[in-house]
Amino acid sequence: MAHQLSPCSAPTPQAELGSHASDREEMPSSPPGDADSPRLICRCLGVSSLRIAEAIRAQGLTQVAEIQQALQAGTGCYTCHPEIEELLAEARGEPISAQLRSQNRALCQSETQRQIEGALYGGIVPKLPAGSRVEIIWVEGLQLELQVTPELEAELRALITDKLRKVVCPDLEVVFRRSPSR
Repeated sequence: MAHQLSPCSAPTPQAELGSHASDREEMPSSPPGDADSPRLICRCLGVSSLRIAEAIRAQGLTQVAEIQQALQAGTGCYTCHPEIEELLAEARGEPISAQLRSQNRALCQSETQRQIEGALYGGIVPKLPAGSRVEIIWVEGLQLELQVTPELEAELRALITDKLRKVVCPDLEVVFRRSPSR
């Protein structure tokens, strides 16, 4: 029987790097902007393009239904099916129209941003100590930069990172920048 990956069950090397990145104080205030950078594909179940591409390679998956069975990706609202089809086409070496790629990236970016905002402002920030401030600086693919008040100790930053990875996707890389002192 072929090895099956569970949806976002273990951190990837990129996610491990992200855990170290969360300790950094300063990052550029604009995202890298690579159109082919890893991204959150299945927003319902938190499955990234990294995991889908790995499953396609490792298990020889060729259809959306096979990805659904192996990763559960695409079994919720189905809006990620065009992006899964794009990853399958890339794996087969088929060309992808710039328009389709652009549409998929725009949908993916807006939905990922919405999901991060909902998790952060709907569930995480209200539970932080009074006076704590967290602001999204940018989101690009699976990278997120937050600006936080200096009072947020490393433990709280780690808690924010862990919660976002549980709710959004374990492959999310979260970096922090301290707010300027007043």
